[in-house]
Formats: sequence, C-alpha cells, structure tokens
Amino acid sequence: MIQCPECRSMIPDDSAFCDQCGKELKWCPECKRPKRGTECPVCGSDLVPGRKYLAGSGELTGGVSDPDAIAALGCRGRGPSETGGGPKDPARGADTTTSSPQQGPTALSGNGWKLPLKEGPFGRNGGIWPELSSCQYVSGSHGSIQKSGNDWIIVDNNSTNGTFINDRRIQRENLKKGDRVRIATLDFTVE
Repeated sequence: MIQCPECRSMIPDDSAFCDQCGKELKWCPECKRPKRGTECPVCGSDLVPGRKYLAGSGELTGGVSDPDAIAALGCRGRGPSETGGGPKDPARGADTTTSSPQQGPTALSGNGWKLPLKEGPFGRNGGIWPELSSCQYVSGSHGSIQKSGNDWIIVDNNSTNGTFINDRRIQRENLKKGDRVRIATLDFTVE
C-alpha cells in the first residue's frame, strides 16, 4: 500500500490514480513512489504521470487503469459533505435517454457523468448505472429508478449512506428538473 500525496488515503501500490480522490498520481522514477508537484523533492527527478510510469515499468497489475474505471472515479470517499471531482469522460456525456426533454427529467448529471434515467436497480453491485460501482459508500443494492407515466421516481433500498433530494433523506420521491440528488457521497442535478 502507498499513500496518495493529494488526499493522504492508503491505496494499492500499483495505482495510476487514487481510488479515493480520483487524482492521477505522479511517480518519481528514481524513488519509485508517488509525489506531489512536478519534481521529486527527494532526488530532483521529473515526476511521471501514473499511467505512463506504471505502463512503462510493467508494474501495473491492479488499481485503476482502464478508461471506463477511471471515468467512474466520481466517488471521493470523504463523506456526505465532500463529494464530486472525478475525471471527466466526454463519451459519458451523450444523452442516451428515450424520453424527450419536454416530458420531464431525462438524466442525473454530476461527477463528470450523465446518468440517463431508465427503469431498474442501481448500486455498487451493478444495475442501470455501472459508474457507481467504484464508490465504496454506495450500497451494493442502493436503490432503483421507476417510471410512472411521465414521472421518474427514485427509491432508496434502505441503503447505509442514503439517498437525498435537496438535502432531505428520502425513501421514495418523484424527480423534478433542477432537484439536487445525493446518492451516498455523490452529488447530481436532475436534468
């Protein structure tokens, strides 16, 4: 295990990105440790981006390395008041919803993602939004999305860290455009 120089979390020693704060690590090729800044404060070597360093050394055997997993690092793992900030993936911004905007909400947007509203379960164990699988504070079977006419309903499955709309913990609630939704530690806006 190594310590992320940005957020000080302990993470696997073969990580290109911190799985808690989402920052790409910068490695010193001489000291073989991640550091802050552009030069190693110990030996003076130029720091190398984590993906390049680990891929070049052949040491990358785990951690977060594939683009989809990197894009899913929206969960900072800090708690309900500190959220967001993961790497952005423009491909995830495409609107893949089937309902038109004038019919009501179409997606949750935040953390570099646009999560289309569609019926089904969501949580760390999979479901309609696989992006949530990287967040340790999202419950395995956190909740579900249901459709009733033109209304979208979010349901919390008694998750540990809760689902909130406009800072109020909910069990079952209709989604309205502009609502602020928090799933565990992830903040979204209803579009």
